[in-house]
Amino acid sequence: MIILEGTTGLEEYIETGTRLDSTVSHELLLTIFFPNTALHDGAVIVRSDRILAAGCVLPLTQRQFADTQMGTRHRAAVGITEQNDALSIVVSEETGIISVSRHGRIVRRLDEKRLRKILQGFYEPRLQPQNER
Repeated sequence: MIILEGTTGLEEYIETGTRLDSTVSHELLLTIFFPNTALHDGAVIVRSDRILAAGCVLPLTQRQFADTQMGTRHRAAVGITEQNDALSIVVSEETGIISVSRHGRIVRRLDEKRLRKILQGFYEPRLQPQNER
């Protein structure tokens, strides 16, 4: 699970994990999420282009999901976005299904094109110069 920090800080959740303060890279994410490694469980929290921490513990939503394939990771992905403006990305280990949560809502079964569009929408407002907003 990857949590992209919005304008609301996530410091209290960063504190629950292992601080990294590293540049986001494909290789680092693969290493973190390799099964049975020390940081595999929990969430990675990203601010801009930096991985701030890994193995972070997140709040769980109290909502019940009808889909039985959605477990604790999905509940955490929704839970963190109920409290702030973060965006969470979950990839199911069992099925490979990509899900994204924002503002307490979850969208599942995303392909690369849809995920890219969501990420662009999340980051674009912050990339525009102040006078264009």
